[in-house]
Order: sequence, then C-alpha cells, then structure tokens
Amino acid sequence: MKVVAVAIAAAAFLAVPGAVAKDFRPGDLLVCGRTQCVPIMNRSVLRVLSSYYWGPRRLVRAGPVRRGAPGFELRFGDDYASGMVASTWLNRFRAYGINCGHFMRGRWYRFPPRAVTEIRRLTAGLLPLRVSAPPPSC
Repeated sequence: MKVVAVAIAAAAFLAVPGAVAKDFRPGDLLVCGRTQCVPIMNRSVLRVLSSYYWGPRRLVRAGPVRRGAPGFELRFGDDYASGMVASTWLNRFRAYGINCGHFMRGRWYRFPPRAVTEIRRLTAGLLPLRVSAPPPSC
C-alpha cells in the first residue's frame, strides 16, 4: 500500500513539469516562409496556440487546402516543424506528427482567429512555402 502511494506521488510530481513545459514563451514558436523565420512574441497569441496545440478542446476540422496554396510552417525553437498554416487567408492548420490523437495525419483544422491575425501580420513580406503532400507522421 505504501509503495502504491509513493508511486502515485512520484507520478504526480513528474507530470507537473510536462504540463508547464507546454506553455509557449515569446520566441519558442517561429513562423517560417521559404527563406526566413520570424519569432512569435505576442504572449496572448502564444497562450491561444498553447491551448490549441495541447488543450483538451476538440478541434474543428476544415476542408482541404489545395496543393500549391501559400502556407507557412510553425517551428519550435529547436527548428522542429510542428505543422503548416495555409490557405489564402492563413486560417487552416495541418500538424506534422505532434500530439497524435489530437491532430490526425493529413487533416486540416480551423486555426484560431486571434492566431490567424498575428500570423498574417508576421508573414507580410515573407515568401510563402507551398502546400504539398503531408510528411510522414502519426
């Protein structure tokens, strides 16, 4: 009985840093075009994106984005591409193998309006990437 209590306490202690680590800080997430990246510094947008990536809310699926449409990758600070924001309005998101189960491979989801506004602002003047087949993931 004592061993079980210690195991539960240890699991709870170890779970806390994981939850805290999922909050983006300014510069933790970059939006990248064909030749350069720009850090996302707006704290309120980063809170929205943390909730979008890791939150319990069910995501709203969106229709497909045509191949060749403009898009920008969202990258973590370690240069790992987490997914792409795309369409003429930059209001759709497709994940690249993060949080499997929350996001499904090759599926497009509505991107939060507050984040759309910030991404459009940050990417003004950047050369976009083009939507292609999704990379291997979940």
